[in-house]
Amino acid sequence: MTLLGSIDSVGYLGTVTVRGPEHHEAAILDAITSADSFSLRSANNAFTMVEHSITIGWAVRPDAFRDLTFTQFHELVWNRYYADLYRHCLALDADADRIAEVASGIAVALVDDPQLNS
Repeated sequence: MTLLGSIDSVGYLGTVTVRGPEHHEAAILDAITSADSFSLRSANNAFTMVEHSITIGWAVRPDAFRDLTFTQFHELVWNRYYADLYRHCLALDADADRIAEVASGIAVALVDDPQLNS
C-alpha cells in the first residue's frame, strides 16, 4: 500500500510503502495517520528500524528464547509485534541512535506475553 504526504513540511509529495505482516497493516496505517509529527522520511525509515531492532533483539533475547534460531525469533517477533514496534520507531522519529530502546522493548514484550509464557 502506498500513502501520499509531504516530507518535512515541504510541498513535496512522495510515498510510503507499507511493509510488514498483512494482519498488521491496519495498525500500521493507524500509527502513521495518528502520529504527533509525520514525515515521509521517518515513516519509511521506521520500517527499516523495526527490522534492525528485531536483529538486535535476537542478540540480546531472554534466556527462555535462546533455543530459537534467528529465523524463528524473527518470525515470532515480526508476526506478533510488528505494528507495536513500528509505532514505537515512528514515535522516536525513526532515530537510529535510539534503536536500543526498541530492541530492549522486544525482550520485555516476550517475557510479559502470557501466550508465550504459559
